[in-house]
Amino acid sequence: MDLKAVQQYVCVSERTLREWLHLPVNPLPATQVARGKILINRSQLDRWLETHRFQPVDSIDIDRITDDIMNNLHEAAAQWA
Repeated sequence: MDLKAVQQYVCVSERTLREWLHLPVNPLPATQVARGKILINRSQLDRWLETHRFQPVDSIDIDRITDDIMNNLHEAAAQWA
């Protein structure tokens, strides 16, 4: 699918698609062919979208994340001591 078809398929702007293509971690998989045209495989797009499901902010366990970070920092500090 080209970017226009993907835009219609997932109902997002071209700008959003290009941001997804350039994410530093787990970017949207795509292929660039002659003359710079970008193509995206529909099944790869569907799998990628599944890994980027919406997660409401109130469902994120901030306390657990903070505890994990602090524990990792303490362990790293103990190794350097």
